[in-house]
Amino acid sequence: MLDNSDGMKPTIRVNRNADFSYLLSNPDSDVWELIFDSMPDMVALIDLNNIVVKANKAMRQRVNIGEQSLIGNSCNKLMHENGCSISNCPHLNMINDKKPHNIELYEPKFGLYLSISTTPIFDADNNLLGSLHISRDISLQKESESQLTKYNNELKELNQSKDKFFSIVAHDLRSPFQGMLGFTDLILEDIDILSKAEIKEYLQKVRDSSYSTFTLLENLLDWSRLQTGRLEYKPSEFSLFEDVSSVISLLNSNALSKNIRLINNLTDYTVYADRRMVHSILLNLTTNAIKFTFPGGTVSFDAKIISQCEDQTVGETEACNRKVLRIRISDTGVGISPEGLKKIFKIDEHFTLSGTSNEQGAGLGLILVKEMTEKQGGKLTINSQEGKGSVFAFTLPLAE
Repeated sequence: MLDNSDGMKPTIRVNRNADFSYLLSNPDSDVWELIFDSMPDMVALIDLNNIVVKANKAMRQRVNIGEQSLIGNSCNKLMHENGCSISNCPHLNMINDKKPHNIELYEPKFGLYLSISTTPIFDADNNLLGSLHISRDISLQKESESQLTKYNNELKELNQSKDKFFSIVAHDLRSPFQGMLGFTDLILEDIDILSKAEIKEYLQKVRDSSYSTFTLLENLLDWSRLQTGRLEYKPSEFSLFEDVSSVISLLNSNALSKNIRLINNLTDYTVYADRRMVHSILLNLTTNAIKFTFPGGTVSFDAKIISQCEDQTVGETEACNRKVLRIRISDTGVGISPEGLKKIFKIDEHFTLSGTSNEQGAGLGLILVKEMTEKQGGKLTINSQEGKGSVFAFTLPLAE
């Protein structure tokens, strides 16, 4: 029974010995009213003229008018922003064929996605009286469906991109191996008639091709570890000058063979980063710079401390006060076209350039550099002009 003697919200007194079937059959009981109002969906009885005969508490609260004002009003006026009947109205369809109907729609008046169902109500002589109209809020479901569709599309695009990328890598692996096999076969077949100079030339080509292939394989393994989370970020403090000097020493023979000078303009900065990743970043960027620099040119290294808001498009005071180190690797090479800059980080675009000595690459190195830089909270930027060279810059956290 209802107890509202103290003027507060009605409560139901619980009697565990009460007979629920008796309450349902008792004409003086308010149990049907309680069931009607306890339903979380908006429920209404609507006659053949589309007039609300009765509505539950959820509908009264959503429409935000009292029961007496709500009853006798047009359902269209109460439920729809323009007060007009919607297309494919389930109530009108129910009147036409005397069958249940259901639709889903977005209702601007409430800012909700609704599932609206109408069930015909007949009298004892099977005459249609109206409908039981139920409107259920399905906004959360629709939002989830939308997000799921979005994620599925993104996953599909990502898988397609990776499939294309691996086909590109497979092609770039096959080509140098074919070249190596061809030169080794030639040496073995003609070793008795080849001069030392010719053998040296062929072996040099095999070595260059082997080095290029090994670099590609190393990058591919690192990239796959990044994608699967197996390449852990392990930061430590170390001298960047030492690492740049190490990479210059490692690649100096490549540079000398093209009469290119490697110039280290860095002072001794201490950074807090993953040393292995930084070495891979420097190695890839320097290898690229040598590859695309004209003989007699230069590849130079410099660094500058900047605020993080100069590096990233953020407006937070904390970020702008934080200092990072920007490292630049500049070359006097062939440069990259504006169209090429748009494609350079897309794994499904086979964008590569031949080096100034016809060196080849798979384009994976820069993708790896970008992901490793971002893994450490930094950013990679490129400024390039065709025929004038390129400047690759990346940022790293400074040691405290």
